[in-house]
Amino acid sequence: MSVRAVPPTPKEPPPGPVAGEFVADVSNGVTRLGRVTRHESGSVYVRPVGGGAEWAVSPGNLRPPTEGEWASVRILANPVPPVLVLSADHELRPRPVPVPGCTACAHLVQWFDRYMGTGPQHDESAAVDCVVEIRNHPHDPPKMRIVKP
Repeated sequence: MSVRAVPPTPKEPPPGPVAGEFVADVSNGVTRLGRVTRHESGSVYVRPVGGGAEWAVSPGNLRPPTEGEWASVRILANPVPPVLVLSADHELRPRPVPVPGCTACAHLVQWFDRYMGTGPQHDESAAVDCVVEIRNHPHDPPKMRIVKP
């Protein structure tokens, strides 16, 4: 009596979309866009396109995104790189000049340099605040005068 080896049966692909595919979840009457991450226990797990916590959904509640939804997917899947900094003055803000002998102005210029530099302290709004403080700081004679018409 001989024993014949039985070839393994190929594993059935999970029902619904495969991992990495973009889908639209239409359950609960609200359409949510996401990317399939995995299949488990008959559910498909989907993560929002822009990132976030994944959720489980029945494969029957998923469909391919429409053309309009694909536009959203393309935008959310390709965020603006973090190196791009939007600047109102196009990086042309001049370095403020402190009033000679004024300690407060000298400190404000140091803070301006820190805020306009690169790294975690980069904050253009705070740098503008320093410029405004230098401009409005009382000096004799004043750096700026308001002329009444």
